[in-house]
Amino acid sequence: MTTLTTLKGFLGKNRETRTTRERTYTKTVHNDVIDGEEEIEVYVPSRTYMKLSLATHERTADGTSTRWHDLILWQPSPEAFLARKGDQIQVTGRIEEYEFTTDQGETRTGVHFVVQSLRFLRRKIRQEAA
Repeated sequence: MTTLTTLKGFLGKNRETRTTRERTYTKTVHNDVIDGEEEIEVYVPSRTYMKLSLATHERTADGTSTRWHDLILWQPSPEAFLARKGDQIQVTGRIEEYEFTTDQGETRTGVHFVVQSLRFLRRKIRQEAA
């Protein structure tokens, strides 16, 4: 069971839209017909995703504490492409840990928030280009 979490805050920078690369890899599976192992090719198509940076604020006895969250939107909706730095949004989704390897070959763990729904609470007023 996945626990959903809701965050409300302000976007700290403009969105980044990226696409994963498509790839093919070989996997060994058991084949019941021949009662043995066989290798199959698995194709993984490319996917579009969006990265956002969200600042949430919490009032403490010492003042206000700001926490930054890396947001990931898989197959973002058309509305998500309107997101800009300074907009106040509310997102619902799940916290996900992932592993990656640095350029130096070290394995590290990161955390991001996988968004299932995004709602604008307040849009930042922008000056139109003349």
